[in-house]
Amino acid sequence: MLVPAMLLVVMVLGGIAVDLSLAYSAQRSLYRTLSAAADDAASMVDTRAHQVDGSVRLDQDAATRVARTHLGLVESNLGADTAGAHPTNELIDSSVLVTTDSVTVTATVSVEHIFMKAVPGSPDSTEVSVVAIGRFAR
Repeated sequence: MLVPAMLLVVMVLGGIAVDLSLAYSAQRSLYRTLSAAADDAASMVDTRAHQVDGSVRLDQDAATRVARTHLGLVESNLGADTAGAHPTNELIDSSVLVTTDSVTVTATVSVEHIFMKAVPGSPDSTEVSVVAIGRFAR
C-alpha cells in the first residue's frame, strides 16, 4: 500500500523538476536574446551628429528599432514548434527604454507546463521575466 503512494509522490516531484527546468531554460534563452538586443541597440552611434559636430552619442531612434526587431524575433520564435512536440511559450509583455547612455530591454514570457497540468489546482504555465541593460560607452 505504501509503494503506490511513494510512486505517485516521485512522479509528481519528477513533473515539478521537469516543468521548473523548462522555465529555467526559457529564462536563460530569453536573457541571452535580450542581452544581445540591448548590446546591439546600445551600439547604435548617431552618425549624423558625429559628421556634423564630431560628437559621439547614442542614436535613440535606431537603438529602439534594433531592440524592437530583436523582440519581434523573440515573439516569432516562441511559437515555432508546429508539430506539438514541445510546449509553446507566449510573449506576454515587452518594453524598450532608451536613455542617453543605456538601453534597457524587458520581456515577460509565459512558459507552458507539461506535467503539472495534470495536478489539480496547479497553474498551466509559469511567467518568466527578464531585464537586460546595454550601456553606450563613449
